[in-house]
Amino acid sequence: MTKKKAFTPLLYLASIVFLPWWISLSLNKSLESWVTNWWNTKQSETFLNDIQEKSILEKFIELEELFFWMK
Repeated sequence: MTKKKAFTPLLYLASIVFLPWWISLSLNKSLESWVTNWWNTKQSETFLNDIQEKSILEKFIELEELFFWMK
Protein backbone atom coordinates (compact mmCIF):
# COMPACT_ATOMS: atom_id res chain seq x y z
CA MET A 1 0.00 0.00 0.00
CA THR A 2 2.85 2.41 0.74
CA LYS A 3 4.35 1.76 -2.67
CA LYS A 4 1.09 2.81 -4.30
CA LYS A 5 0.92 5.96 -2.17
CA ALA A 6 4.49 6.87 -3.10
CA PHE A 7 3.86 6.18 -6.77
CA THR A 8 0.77 8.41 -7.09
CA PRO A 9 2.53 11.80 -6.55
CA LEU A 10 5.24 10.77 -9.01
CA LEU A 11 2.56 9.94 -11.56
CA TYR A 12 0.92 13.34 -11.03
CA LEU A 13 4.27 15.10 -11.27
CA ALA A 14 5.14 13.26 -14.46
CA SER A 15 1.76 14.11 -16.00
CA ILE A 16 2.11 17.79 -15.04
CA VAL A 17 5.61 18.01 -16.52
CA PHE A 18 5.57 15.68 -19.50
CA LEU A 19 1.97 15.85 -20.73
CA PRO A 20 2.05 19.55 -21.73
CA TRP A 21 5.50 19.05 -23.27
CA TRP A 22 4.27 16.07 -25.29
CA ILE A 23 1.14 17.92 -26.45
CA SER A 24 3.19 20.95 -27.45
CA LEU A 25 5.71 18.85 -29.33
CA SER A 26 3.08 16.84 -31.20
CA LEU A 27 1.11 19.96 -32.18
CA ASN A 28 4.28 21.72 -33.23
CA LYS A 29 5.30 18.86 -35.52
CA SER A 30 1.84 18.52 -37.09
CA LEU A 31 1.40 22.27 -37.56
CA GLU A 32 4.91 22.61 -38.95
CA SER A 33 4.22 20.13 -41.74
CA TRP A 34 0.83 21.74 -42.48
CA VAL A 35 2.25 25.28 -42.59
CA THR A 36 5.22 24.18 -44.70
CA ASN A 37 2.91 22.47 -47.16
CA TRP A 38 0.63 25.53 -47.30
CA TRP A 39 3.60 27.90 -47.73
CA ASN A 40 5.13 25.84 -50.54
CA THR A 41 1.78 25.64 -52.30
CA LYS A 42 1.36 29.40 -52.19
CA GLN A 43 4.95 30.00 -53.34
CA SER A 44 4.40 28.10 -56.56
CA GLU A 45 1.89 30.65 -57.80
CA THR A 46 3.59 32.99 -60.26
CA PHE A 47 2.97 36.66 -59.69
CA LEU A 48 4.40 37.81 -63.02
CA ASN A 49 5.75 35.87 -65.92
CA ASP A 50 9.12 36.76 -67.47
CA ILE A 51 7.73 38.98 -70.21
CA GLN A 52 5.61 41.00 -67.77
CA GLU A 53 8.53 41.30 -65.40
CA LYS A 54 10.87 42.64 -68.12
CA SER A 55 8.23 45.10 -69.26
CA ILE A 56 7.67 46.44 -65.76
CA LEU A 57 11.40 46.69 -65.14
CA GLU A 58 11.82 48.72 -68.32
CA LYS A 59 9.02 51.05 -67.24
CA PHE A 60 10.63 51.52 -63.82
CA ILE A 61 13.97 52.31 -65.45
CA GLU A 62 12.29 54.87 -67.69
CA LEU A 63 10.52 56.38 -64.69
CA GLU A 64 13.78 56.50 -62.76
CA GLU A 65 15.50 58.29 -65.65
CA LEU A 66 12.62 60.72 -65.87
CA PHE A 67 12.93 61.56 -62.15
CA PHE A 68 16.68 61.84 -62.49
CA TRP A 69 16.42 64.39 -65.30
CA MET A 70 13.76 66.38 -63.46
CA LYS A 71 16.20 67.19 -60.62
